[in-house]
Amino acid sequence: MFVDARTVASGAIIQTGICIVGGGAAGITLARALRDSRIPVALLESGGLEFDSATQELETGQMIGLRNYPTDVSRLRYFGGTTNHWSGTSRPFEASDFEQQPSIPLSGWPLRRDALLPYYRQAQDICQLGPFDYDAAFWMHKAGRPPAAFDPARLQPTVFQISPPTRFGEVYREDLKSADNVTVYLNANAVDVQANATASTVERIKVATLGGPSFTISARLFVLAAGGLENPRILLLSRGVQPAGLGNTYDIVGRYFMDHPYFLGGGFVVFSEPDPPLPLMILGMKEPVVPAFATLAATARPEGTAGFQVLVQGIGRIITGVDSLKTVASSFAHLSTPDNLWEHIGNIIRDRDAIADNAYRTIARTRSSWFLSGDKVTVPHAASLDVLLEQVPNPDSRVTLSGMKDALGQQRLALNWQFTDVERRTYRHALEMAALEFGRLGLGRVKIKPLPERGWPDDLLGANHHIGTTRMSDDPKTGVVDGNCRVHGISNLYMAGSSVFPTSTFANPTLTIVAMSLRLADELRRQIA
Repeated sequence: MFVDARTVASGAIIQTGICIVGGGAAGITLARALRDSRIPVALLESGGLEFDSATQELETGQMIGLRNYPTDVSRLRYFGGTTNHWSGTSRPFEASDFEQQPSIPLSGWPLRRDALLPYYRQAQDICQLGPFDYDAAFWMHKAGRPPAAFDPARLQPTVFQISPPTRFGEVYREDLKSADNVTVYLNANAVDVQANATASTVERIKVATLGGPSFTISARLFVLAAGGLENPRILLLSRGVQPAGLGNTYDIVGRYFMDHPYFLGGGFVVFSEPDPPLPLMILGMKEPVVPAFATLAATARPEGTAGFQVLVQGIGRIITGVDSLKTVASSFAHLSTPDNLWEHIGNIIRDRDAIADNAYRTIARTRSSWFLSGDKVTVPHAASLDVLLEQVPNPDSRVTLSGMKDALGQQRLALNWQFTDVERRTYRHALEMAALEFGRLGLGRVKIKPLPERGWPDDLLGANHHIGTTRMSDDPKTGVVDGNCRVHGISNLYMAGSSVFPTSTFANPTLTIVAMSLRLADELRRQIA
C-alpha cells in the first residue's frame, strides 16, 4: 500500500514492526524481501513517485573538498532513489576485496565473499542481469575472440554486465503496492532518530513533510537505507541523547567517505592496426557487457597501490573535441555562451591529446594521424584510456553538517572529499600496466597523461558512488556497524547500502548493495523471530 505522508494526522504515532528509511535500491530490496514475512513494514520515501524540484532541493549540500558532482545532482529524492538515473553497470566484488590488504588501511570485511554468493545470485536477477558469470573467458568465447594473452599479474580482461537499467521504483512498485504487510509512505522525511535515555535502543523516528504534518514511527527494528550521504547526515542530526550524533561515540559517523575517482583520457593509445585483436573488445556484440582491464588479484598489486579499471574508449571514433573547441572559441569571440557548454568542455577534455597532436602536426606541417571526413575528425586506430580507481579509506574524507539549513529546518550536509598518495600511485600503475601489456603483445603504444605535481586535475570527477560513511567493522572504534549491519551499542538500529562498505574496491556498488540488503533482510527476520 502507498500512502501520501501529507495526509497523515499531525502528531500521529504509527506502530509497525520494521521501519525502513529510504526508497532506493537498498530500501526497496529490503521491503520486497520481507513481503512474505507477515512482519508489518513501513518504508519512508522522501519524495513521491515522480521527480519534484522542492523535494530534490533538500539534497543540496556544501562541497568543501575536491571537486565532485553536486549532491543534488548525484542523488535523486523520489521513489526508486538514484536507480532512477543509474547507468546499470554491475559487477560483484572479488574474494580478495573482502580480505585485509597491506596497502589499504582498515581493509578487511567482517564477512567473506562466500557468505554473499547466494545473495549475489538473487541480486543478479533483481538487477535484471544476464548469467551470473563474470569470467572474461566466458564472454570472449561468446564474442568469438581469442583467449586472453595478457599477464594476469599485470593486467587482464574484465567484464561488467549492464542492467537495462532496472528502475527499482517502477519495476518493483506493484510488488510493494500489493504486499499486505508493507506500507510505503511517500513525501516522508526522516528528520530525527530518537533513542532511549542510554542510547541503547531506538524508540521512534520523527517524520516531517514539506508544508504538511509531522508524525512519528514507532517500531521494533529500524533501518537507515538513505544512501552514503544521507545515512550519516541523519545520524549526525539525531542529537537528542548523544550530542555528537547517534551511534557516533568514537567520531566515526561520516568519516571514510569514498567515491571512485574517474579520469577521462588518462592515457591515449595508438594501435598497431585498425582493428586491434584485443581479447575483449566485444565490438558489435549484442550482449549487454562492457569490457575493461584490471588486476583482479589484490596480491598481484604492488605495495602502496589499490584496485583500478582501465576502459578503452572509442576505437576509430569521431574526435568531437575539435568541433567543440571551434564552437566554444567562436562563441567566446562573440561574447556569448554556447548551448551545452559543459558537454563541449567534456568533449575538449576527453580529446585534448588528439587536439594537441593535430595542432602540432598542422604547425609543423607533418602528416596528421587524424583523417578528415567532411567537417569531422576521426582517428582510424586510436582510443583514449579512461581510468577509474579504488579509493582507500581516509578519515579526513568525510561528511559533516554545515551551517546552512534546508526547508525542513535541518542542517545541510558538507562533503569534504580527499585522497591519499595511494590513489596517485594507483593511477600511474594502472596506465603503466596498460602500456607494458599493450606493448608486449604488439597491440600498440600508450601515452600516459601525468598528474599535476601538486593537487589533482581540474577535470577529475567521482563516479557518484558514495561509500564508507557508516562503515562496517567488528571494532566500534573503527566502524559504525558490525558484521550484521547493526549500529554498535544500539540493539535495534541497522544501516543498509554502500555506506556500510569498509572498502570501495574497483567495481560499481549497486549489485553488492542489493546482495547485502538481501542478507540484511534475513538478519531482520531472525531478530523479529
